[in-house]
Amino acid sequence: MSHLDRRKRDKKKVRQSIINAARKIANDESWHAVTIRKIADKIEYTPPIIYEYFDSKEALFKELIYSGFNIIHKEIEKIKLLESEPKKLLLKISLIYWDFARKNMDLFQLMFSLERPIPNKEMIDIFRLTENIFLKLAKNNKRLSQELLVNWICLIQGAISTILRFSPPRHFIRKDNRKVYIKVIKRFIDNI
Repeated sequence: MSHLDRRKRDKKKVRQSIINAARKIANDESWHAVTIRKIADKIEYTPPIIYEYFDSKEALFKELIYSGFNIIHKEIEKIKLLESEPKKLLLKISLIYWDFARKNMDLFQLMFSLERPIPNKEMIDIFRLTENIFLKLAKNNKRLSQELLVNWICLIQGAISTILRFSPPRHFIRKDNRKVYIKVIKRFIDNI
């Protein structure tokens, strides 16, 4: 292995350790608790080293958000080729969000926070695809389709946050939260 290859690999490793440290701090505390100083302390580097990789905390967050939407976008691209029926496709897209949030709750929270950056290509593609699904379901009624789209976005974000974070009384506990989520989403889709 050449010196340049090793250097590239080391840089990639440090960059990933910065990302991992930020997510760990967010998971343990919150995204507001994430600072360049805390990241540097966690990975045992100095803050100037962190700034070699990310201009600011916001730049790091932006990269994390875009990487999350990139993952969701890839999953949606796979299923849209296999499903053409709008209601079934919408349910499958809703489940992609659920599965992503279940595995990456810290990142999901950041992606849907008020600090979200300007949309990137993947975010816009996802929005346009779901917008077109709702346009079909609303029989080309643009006003109704936009209303339904906003309702759906609120529903998936709220349902995911509530179901994954909610601590119900013992008699109310369900073994499979995913099934609860599916029921919520199906109820919405079936009433369109």
